[in-house]
Amino acid sequence: MIVGLTLYFVLFRSIQYLLVFLTPIRQFDTSTSLLLNELCYSPSEINSYWNKYFWNKLLSWDSVFFIKNITSKNGKPQFEHEYAFSQLWTFFVRLFIKSNNDSIYHALRVGVAIENVLFYLSGIVLYFLTKKIFSQNIRQSQFARTIAKKTSLLFFLTSAAGFLTSIYSEPLSFFFAFVGIWSRECSISVPVLGQFDIPWRYWFPYSFISMTCFTLASLNRSNCVLLGIYFIFDLIELTKNRKFVKAICFPLLSGSLMFSALLYQQYYLPYKTFCPQRGEWCKSQLFSSIFITKTSLYSYIQSHYWGVGLLKYWTPNNIPNFLFAVPNIIILIYSSIYFSKIYPSYNLKALVWITRALVVIVCFFAHVQILNRIASFLPLHLWYLADRLVKTSDPKKMENPKGDDKIVKFYIYWLAFWIPLQTILFAAFLPPA
Repeated sequence: MIVGLTLYFVLFRSIQYLLVFLTPIRQFDTSTSLLLNELCYSPSEINSYWNKYFWNKLLSWDSVFFIKNITSKNGKPQFEHEYAFSQLWTFFVRLFIKSNNDSIYHALRVGVAIENVLFYLSGIVLYFLTKKIFSQNIRQSQFARTIAKKTSLLFFLTSAAGFLTSIYSEPLSFFFAFVGIWSRECSISVPVLGQFDIPWRYWFPYSFISMTCFTLASLNRSNCVLLGIYFIFDLIELTKNRKFVKAICFPLLSGSLMFSALLYQQYYLPYKTFCPQRGEWCKSQLFSSIFITKTSLYSYIQSHYWGVGLLKYWTPNNIPNFLFAVPNIIILIYSSIYFSKIYPSYNLKALVWITRALVVIVCFFAHVQILNRIASFLPLHLWYLADRLVKTSDPKKMENPKGDDKIVKFYIYWLAFWIPLQTILFAAFLPPA
């Protein structure tokens, strides 16, 4: 099964990189050419065959900021707005770059290789996570293997498309998120008659591995902070069952450590670096002697430089961006309904909460089209698609789909159209971002 998934992954990625190669070399935005002229030693290096027809095209949108941070002398951003791009990802890539090689193309090739390895490993971890979720007994083991394979294939066909051909930070969070969810799933006791429990022997995988993975995923990508809802859910369930000591030693401890790490990254480090000289957000301290401000540096950057905030994106000129996100909005919402109302599953209840929270936050507070790029750190919609594809494996059923199977069929067709299109748009530095 793993060999088959590996072959599919190589095939899918090869097709995507071929599309990048075939995309015209003239890019819509000049950011790439300006960056290359600044960081490269000679025009001949920029215009060499493979750089011109392939590698230069991978430096589009956010990858421009990532490569700039990765190749800087100290690995730190030069300007304030560049702090919005994961410092953890920058640090991780720099670990694999030879110290005596300061070529931007060497850094780019290493980053792309790491991107693909993490993307592939995330799909493999997702396969085993899915098997764990859906194999509650021996009779379901074959069904679990089938749905696990389809889930991993759908993950490889993510709507993030062209973004993941470059050096974006998402695959690092995918990997940590899936390992963290898997570790938690192996630790909890699925309830019988409502008795949710976490055996003491699973303290390490739950309170260390899951907590560490969720924390690293969140430090890398802020949307992954929603994974902390797992700890809130578990805290509520253990408290309801009057398992107060376990509630403290498992979810409360794990959630507190995760929260402390995020507080350190989002508030303490920026305040120590910029304040009080910076002014503006630095002056919004909740208490005069404490580093906690009303607005974190990340929130300030998102609001000030990219116009992120409640309903700020709800303008007529952004209607196309909402349309780009509609397929994923629909599939995420319907997957949460499917696993809570149609085929309710207790061990997916927390993930349903997280999925709904993501949709609400992105639709009302963020640039909505990024949902296509970040949604895959949550596997609920992939499980919904895979489950329906397995249950309607008869070709006759898919010829005349009914009910939610129409949604599944539409979404698969949309992916077949969207992935190559978005890959080409990305390589040409064209919207959507």
